[in-house]
Amino acid sequence: MKILKFIALGVVGVVMCLALVLVGMRFLRGGGTDLTGTAAADGTLVGLNTANTTIRGLAAKKPLYLNFWASWCGPCVGEMPAVEAMYKKYGDKISFAAVSLDENSADAVKLIESKGFTFPVYSANPEIMEKDYHVDLIPRSLLISADGAVLADHSGAMSEKQLEAFLEKALAP
Repeated sequence: MKILKFIALGVVGVVMCLALVLVGMRFLRGGGTDLTGTAAADGTLVGLNTANTTIRGLAAKKPLYLNFWASWCGPCVGEMPAVEAMYKKYGDKISFAAVSLDENSADAVKLIESKGFTFPVYSANPEIMEKDYHVDLIPRSLLISADGAVLADHSGAMSEKQLEAFLEKALAP
């Protein structure tokens, strides 16, 4: 009987390991639907540390860096210092919107305040994130031009150097 339990636990362990490997491979590949070259969907953004706005409103006068994240996501939190650095460097040339997927927006606010981040943080209708932006892996970053086209799309965390190269696509003549 003990041998059967041991075998059953071993099988469950192998299945779980395979599932983690597949998820990890998807993370390394980037996952999701690449929206580069498509028209960005509009949607209302509820400001958590700033005023409410819309995606089109933020992208109307200058390019928009749109980042989907959550406070419980280690890679998301890990890339936030880079987002803050780029916000300080490019905030006058690029609009920033970090859209939290946290079910409780207080969790996002608590994290942002505890780390002293100043970039604009929002929440949004889950339909915008799932249906319009196909957010099935976070962090996910999009760069939207002033005319509403998605210039670049990246799933997964970025270093400060990678994020700067990503943002510079919006500033190229």
